[in-house]
Amino acid sequence: MKNSRTLAILVVFLCFACTSSLVTVEDDSYKNFDLTAYKSFGFMDIENTNPSNPEFEKAIDLLKQEVAEGMEARGLSKSENPDLKINLGLVVEEKVQTRTTSLATDPFMYTGQRNYTWQSQEVPVNTYKEGSVTLHLVDSKNNEAVWVGSIDRVVPKKEEKKAEAIKFAVEELFNNIDQN
Repeated sequence: MKNSRTLAILVVFLCFACTSSLVTVEDDSYKNFDLTAYKSFGFMDIENTNPSNPEFEKAIDLLKQEVAEGMEARGLSKSENPDLKINLGLVVEEKVQTRTTSLATDPFMYTGQRNYTWQSQEVPVNTYKEGSVTLHLVDSKNNEAVWVGSIDRVVPKKEEKKAEAIKFAVEELFNNIDQN
């Protein structure tokens, strides 16, 4: 069971490694976005749909911290009246990893009747959480999105790895912004 879990995680990472970018940008009109045109940033209010979940608040705080560091590293300063507003979205879903049965690994059993039918089916092998972070950069003057991107990743089960995963996701988002 542990080998299949390790193999599944390896396959997920290899699939992501084969893509040119892990970030999905919603619209081609954002490709001319220039972050250097802005001097200050601020965060929009975030609605917590599950206030009883302390993990959500912790993840949002880590996201804000990483995004603020990324903005400051690019010369923007945090302000109460910013040129650029940042709207963060975070969704975490429980997912089930499955595999398809085959005659080689899951042969049918003879039950005493002349019923020898067998068909392939999906069987669960693991559960995991997938997180999606969406970053909306909104021009304060026009109140219009100037760049929107998102990244989907498997959320690590170990607490100490979650901060690393958030840092990686934010770095990927900024790498995509910097390519413009």
